[in-house]
Amino acid sequence: MKKLLFALTLTLISTHTMAEWTKIVESDDEGGYTAYADMDSYRKSGDRVRMWILLDYKTEQNTTGVNFLSKTIRRDYDCKGNHLRTLAFKLFSWNMERGSLVRSYNQPRNWEIVQPESMDETVWKFACNQ
Repeated sequence: MKKLLFALTLTLISTHTMAEWTKIVESDDEGGYTAYADMDSYRKSGDRVRMWILLDYKTEQNTTGVNFLSKTIRRDYDCKGNHLRTLAFKLFSWNMERGSLVRSYNQPRNWEIVQPESMDETVWKFACNQ
C-alpha cells in the first residue's frame, strides 16, 4: 500500500501542470536571462493588462540571502499611461519555476513608470500589443 501511495504521489508531482511560457525576449543583464509570458493568465480590461511573466536566469541570483534561478511575476500593465506594477512574485531554486519555492510575495506594489529601452518596456509593449 505504501508503494502504491508513493507511486501515486510521484505521478501527481511529475504531471503537475506548469504554465506554457511564450518567449518574449533575452537579455545579457544580471548574468543573462530569458523573459517569458504566460498567455493563459493574460487578462485585458480597458487599457490595462494583467499577466504572469517568468524570468529564467542563466546564473544563480541572490536577493537578501536567498538564491534562485527563476522568478515568476504577476503584473498589471497600464497601456495608456505607460506604467506597470508588481502584484506578486515567486522565486524558485531551479530554472523554469522548478525546484523549491524559496520566497513569495503577494502584496501589490505602487505603480512605476516604464523605463525606456528596458526589459520592462519590452514586456510592457508585448502585453499591450496582444
